[in-house]
Amino acid sequence: MFPGSRSSEVSEIPNTFAYVALAVWPLVCLALFVKLPTEKAAIWSLLGGYMLLPSGMSVDLPMLPPMDKMSITALATLLLCWMKGGKERTVPRSILMYVLGFGFVVAPIVTSLGNSYELQEGGRSIHGFYPLDGLKFAGRNLLPLIPLHIGRRYLSSEGARILLVKALPAAMVIYSLPMLYEFRMSPQLHRIVYGYFPSSFVQQMRQGGFRAVVFFSHGLVLAFFTSLAVLCAFILIRTRIKVFRADPRVIAAYLSGLLVLCKSLGPLLYAIIFAPVILFTRPRIWVKIACAVSLVLCAYPYLRMHGLTPAESMSSLATSISADRDQSLQTRYQNEEILLAKAEQKPWFGWGGWSRNRVFDEYGKDVSLTDGTWIIYFGVYGWLGYLSLFGLLSVALFQANRAIGRDLSTANVTLGGLALLLMVSLINCIPNSVEEWFLFLLAGSVGSASRARSKARKPSRPEQPGQAVPAMAGAS
Repeated sequence: MFPGSRSSEVSEIPNTFAYVALAVWPLVCLALFVKLPTEKAAIWSLLGGYMLLPSGMSVDLPMLPPMDKMSITALATLLLCWMKGGKERTVPRSILMYVLGFGFVVAPIVTSLGNSYELQEGGRSIHGFYPLDGLKFAGRNLLPLIPLHIGRRYLSSEGARILLVKALPAAMVIYSLPMLYEFRMSPQLHRIVYGYFPSSFVQQMRQGGFRAVVFFSHGLVLAFFTSLAVLCAFILIRTRIKVFRADPRVIAAYLSGLLVLCKSLGPLLYAIIFAPVILFTRPRIWVKIACAVSLVLCAYPYLRMHGLTPAESMSSLATSISADRDQSLQTRYQNEEILLAKAEQKPWFGWGGWSRNRVFDEYGKDVSLTDGTWIIYFGVYGWLGYLSLFGLLSVALFQANRAIGRDLSTANVTLGGLALLLMVSLINCIPNSVEEWFLFLLAGSVGSASRARSKARKPSRPEQPGQAVPAMAGAS
């Protein structure tokens, strides 16, 4: 759960199996590392933990960051990567990435220095954000950096990036079986297996049917992950790399149909817009677009404060689709406005956690909705935490821009494809909450490629945009 977002307090209590699953998953990771090479084991450990373990619950111990499914999975994966090791490769060092990573970790501590007091809102007392809380939240911010290190150290090779691009559609093809069940029978698997439902059940009802949730935190989150898997399938079309020995065009068609069944407009638009970009332009263009988007996102709070975002255009687009979409978008804009107005009272270091960044009425009732990652981090940690997070991701994309060549080699297509996935995830940070671990994993993998240029730019026959390139030997 994001700091400062409204708690998804579950009225139902997780069953014993939910806690057993969290405790036993490191052993599952161990089995993967025994059977598979380091790169493949790391990818499937992280994906497996994210897609199979219970969402919306954590073990919260004093003075320690909450241990949820991704915290446990990331720690276990890092330890096993270190124990098993991998091929020694030189990963380019970036002082700026280290500085921004350090800023992201210490931001809560700095924030706590100006928020060590209780807030009085309509007769309601809001907990102070004290230095001990800052230390706890610093540990929370440190955990997502573990996938960043895994990506930089163990997924920095061309082969590892191919495995990562293949893993998402492969995992989603398998995951489509419980998804199809929930489309028909309603999202009940999380409650059946783990004893509780992680979000609002009403929000999963769409167009006379249901959105699948399975073991994700929300149907919209699963839809977005499906959209990324669709884009990965189109990346594989450019390289002719197969998934389960199947033509990637078949996989792309199947996952596209699955995405339509998810009944989520935003993820569907991502696939519709960026699939043609993948098919008909060159990877170098993908990375340059991603760099530009990352800079816009870094400046997004400033742009919103000064009315420089296309809010009216988005509202017109939503109205053309349906009145309900426009109303939903307007509600989101209105909440961002009041949250941004409060964030401007402490712009540099933010309000801290415990919902201090949220807005309350004269009766002490919370009247704000925090959906976008950008407004959450800006309200909680101010410019320090915000720029540390999105600046770090932006630096990774600029390093990928230095590395990528002009030809259509498999190395360039996969590197550019992962950069494009990171860009789509960054765009999704504006309207929705995005899983931090996946952002950092992508950033670690693409940001470690700045010395791969000489290998990626191999002589090859000229290719036309949109034409597939031969797969590398052993890539399928």
